[in-house]
Amino acid sequence: MAQAATALGNSQDYTTAGSGKDVVESTLRTMDRSTKQAAGVSLFHILTLASIGGSLALFFAGKKSAAIFVGLWPPTFQALKAVADTNKEDRK
Repeated sequence: MAQAATALGNSQDYTTAGSGKDVVESTLRTMDRSTKQAAGVSLFHILTLASIGGSLALFFAGKKSAAIFVGLWPPTFQALKAVADTNKEDRK
């Protein structure tokens, strides 16, 4: 139980000194914006396609457990994209 309290207490480490701005989220949003400018495609979409390709490569290489693990990543990347877009719209 003490570990859970410590983990919750450390959640403020990812925000800037009392401003409430999430550093990790703003960094991901900045990286996504620069990737869109350079490649024309969202960073999260690139990560999704790369993880699908990696999963297929692992599967055909005979590493089925690793392929299943990597194959679970695309929905996570798409959920992160949805959250980043939602939070961006809320701040406008």
